Amino acid sequence: MMRRILLSLAAFSPGVIAIAVQELAVSLAFVIFGLVGAIALAASTVAMSSKMNTTVRTDRAAQPHYPSLLLRHARDRLSEQSPDPVAWRAGLIGRLAPDGTDRGFVTREDQIGMILSQIIARWSVTDPALLSDDQVRELWLTERLLRADPAQAGELATLFVTPGAMLAMRDLVAEHASA
Repeated sequence: MMRRILLSLAAFSPGVIAIAVQELAVSLAFVIFGLVGAIALAASTVAMSSKMNTTVRTDRAAQPHYPSLLLRHARDRLSEQSPDPVAWRAGLIGRLAPDGTDRGFVTREDQIGMILSQIIARWSVTDPALLSDDQVRELWLTERLLRADPAQAGELATLFVTPGAMLAMRDLVAEHASA
C-alpha cells in the first residue's frame, strides 16, 4: 500500500512529468512565459521609476537640511505668520550676546539668548548671518514661546516636535524672571 502511494506521488511530480513528456511545445511554453514575465517586470520597473524618483525628490525637498524643532505642518505655515527673516536675523545677533550690565547675574534676556545660541549650535551654524530663512523663523517662534504667557505657550508648544521640552525651557525662563 505504502509503495503504491509513493509511486503515485512520484509519477505526478512536476519533475517526472517534465522528463516523461519532453515535448518541444512544453519547453517553449516555459521559455515564453519566462521571457514575457521578464519583459513585464522590466517594463513595470521603467514605468514606475520616474514616479518613484519624483516622490523621493518631493519628500527630500520637504525635509529641511537641519534638525528642525517644528512639526512639518507648522514649518509649512510659519512663513505666512512670521516677520521678515532678514530683519529678524539682523536683530538676532544682539539677542545672542549678553548685555553685560548685570555682572554676576543672568537676566531673562541672557537666558533666552543662551537658549537660542544652543539651538543654533545644534544646527552646526557658527555665524547667525548664515542661518536660512526657515531657521530664523523657527528661532522667532521659539523666542515667542519663551516670552509667552502660560496659555499662549501651551498653544505654541503644539507646533514643536517636543512640546514638553519647549514648555520646560519656557517655565525655567519664567521662573527665573519672577525670582
